[in-house]
Amino acid sequence: MERWIIAVADALLSMLLSPAFWIAAGILVLLLLMIRLYRRLKLWALNKAGYRRVFSSDGIFVGESLELTESIRNATWFPLFSVQVDFFIPPGLTVDGLECKEGKTVTSVFHIPPFSTVRKKHVVRADRREHYSLYTATILYRKNEFIFTDALDFYAYPNLAELPVPFSNELYDAGNVISNRKSIEDPFFFSGISPYSAGAPLRSINFKASVRSFSGGMRQLVCNHFDSSRSFDSMIFLDLASYANAAIDPEEQTETGLGYACFLFGETLKNSANVGFASNCARGSERFISIPCGSGELHNKRILEAFAEINWYAKRDYSITAMLERIVPTLNRDTDIFLISPSIEGETAGLLFEMKRMGYRVHPIPLDVRRTV
Repeated sequence: MERWIIAVADALLSMLLSPAFWIAAGILVLLLLMIRLYRRLKLWALNKAGYRRVFSSDGIFVGESLELTESIRNATWFPLFSVQVDFFIPPGLTVDGLECKEGKTVTSVFHIPPFSTVRKKHVVRADRREHYSLYTATILYRKNEFIFTDALDFYAYPNLAELPVPFSNELYDAGNVISNRKSIEDPFFFSGISPYSAGAPLRSINFKASVRSFSGGMRQLVCNHFDSSRSFDSMIFLDLASYANAAIDPEEQTETGLGYACFLFGETLKNSANVGFASNCARGSERFISIPCGSGELHNKRILEAFAEINWYAKRDYSITAMLERIVPTLNRDTDIFLISPSIEGETAGLLFEMKRMGYRVHPIPLDVRRTV
């Protein structure tokens, strides 16, 4: 035993006296110090890092894709390697070919040189109608967590495809109402002026504006223009209230009703200049949705966004009769009114009859979706 202890002591003494041991020990200590220093510098650089995300579009139709671009900037001289960024993708989307049925955490790894910005793109496909929102993104390094509150959202609009449900042929004439007015232009709605052209009525010449109008150094005649007196307004009402006698599943009622509304929206856009939408489904702090008749890209986008935001579990306690009584008086008398409802009877049927007597073109569309359970 004593010999063994003496042999071990001699070996330790020889090792301590060996230059190679101290060189190896010095290298190990230096390596540990460098690792510690690297971690401190990486934490310092991550504290100064900037991160943002952006979608290539704020709205797409279901089945279409858009790009999600991540950008992270290193604002220091220290290079950042293997920076892992995590963010949550809600269900209903497919990211880079991976379908998110119940939500998914997407992880991106960045290697960022000093004073530079690195970007990474993801292909996101919308699989269902929804107003999607992405909130925080997180960088987790050892026990340190860096949270970036970079919220962004986009709309997945429902497809405006044709439905297998047959509609009356008269619905395809939406917006083609013959006006009772004798003149093509409405003299009360001035829309602008333009140079006089052959064939324009003399009463349309604006002599005051012609005095101040020059072309090629010479005065020119200009004419007034007025809005058309013909009505091309169509208003779509979607009734999503629950009816005990209809036995309708709320989710099926919402999706099928929206399918009808989207179909009519597409048809009225083909034939009509103005279209509006209203539904008794709550949205945020609003008890119901009401978008007046209008036209243009921004207006149509508002309606598509309303389609995307409707949820079957939202509050639906506003009467469709009360909504009609509130909105219809604000419409032109020759407006096409479409009412999609699972129960068109009683008080609602009486109101529709009165609306027809007042000159409105009313198209009741029964919504009959039976429970499957």
